[in-house]
Amino acid sequence: MQISTAELAVRLLVYCLVLVGAPLFFVVMFRVMDYTARESLVEQFSGRRAGLDTGQLNAYFEKADVEARTCQFCGSANGPDYTYCHNCQERLSD
Repeated sequence: MQISTAELAVRLLVYCLVLVGAPLFFVVMFRVMDYTARESLVEQFSGRRAGLDTGQLNAYFEKADVEARTCQFCGSANGPDYTYCHNCQERLSD
């Protein structure tokens, strides 16, 4: 029984995918999971809060003498008509 060149090429391709592709896939997936674990959005919405916001909106509210509401979770200043904090997206208490 003789195998054709095309069949031999397909068998070698499948062999390489199984031998190299499967372990490489798991290494890549591990690296992706490691990268996403350090992502700031994951930290922000995992219950851990970032430090105090000292951004431009805080300075604007202080300079413009606008009645700003302070977020109870992150401490950032928000406008009087804001429903959610601009920094951590928590609902502002009334």
